[in-house]
Amino acid sequence: MSVRLVHGTAAAVVSLVCLLAVPAGAQSVPGVATTMEDRFIQTATPIVNPKGTFEAVITHRFNQAVIDAGGSSLWGLDSGAAIGLGIEYVPVERLAVQVYRVNTYADYEFALKGSLLRPKASLPLAIGVRGGLNWRTASYAPKETSWFGQAIVSYTILDRVTLAAAPAYVQNTQFQTDVFNVPLIAQVKITKTIALMGEFVPKKDYTPDSVYQWSVALEKQIFNHRFALWIGNSAATTMDQYIGGDYAGGVTDKNIRIGFNLVRAWDLFPSDKK
Repeated sequence: MSVRLVHGTAAAVVSLVCLLAVPAGAQSVPGVATTMEDRFIQTATPIVNPKGTFEAVITHRFNQAVIDAGGSSLWGLDSGAAIGLGIEYVPVERLAVQVYRVNTYADYEFALKGSLLRPKASLPLAIGVRGGLNWRTASYAPKETSWFGQAIVSYTILDRVTLAAAPAYVQNTQFQTDVFNVPLIAQVKITKTIALMGEFVPKKDYTPDSVYQWSVALEKQIFNHRFALWIGNSAATTMDQYIGGDYAGGVTDKNIRIGFNLVRAWDLFPSDKK
């Protein structure tokens, strides 16, 4: 068994053990089908965490495609990964400050997200906006910045299914300028703390052989942890990487990979909450 396989598998197992070790007690958002807060899979939700919440996120996308790895390499687990590390803080009600970095292209993403309308039982509609800057700093590619803006709308049906759209504009990707796209998201409540999510990003015409992007994740929440097992055909996780559909030169269904998301939130000032 290779060192990479041991490292990748151990990281996933340790994360899951830490997750399950936390006592239950998650608080759901009224009118939302699950206990989701700030993100679906790659795409942000229109919801902002409560004031004073600090959140950390790890995204992990194994580099080797399932079709190339096969069972001998455990379908890609015996490979390196596109690893993203992010933090978020909510200094005032309905406004979050976010910083995220992924090792692919050493890409930093700085963003502000605001929640304009939070869902409730009588009107399970949520509206949010998000804007910021991507900064690609890798030595093996051009160092560039790109600003972006995004509106996010979601609606929950029968407290079970949440549908969302997130139209977005990105100033430039690695290969394109002035890119507009509309990620679509569906989330299905399986139990009170388990959700099945899917995201779809329409293809762009820049790369002729590129297809639309899709990803599916099964997420479990316990207390302030969320752990999602992920599979999809693109490892892109930042706005300038997944909105244009040109990540790594294009997206094909032969690129199917597996991975996970891990999110942990802390209430930094619990005594202030009434």
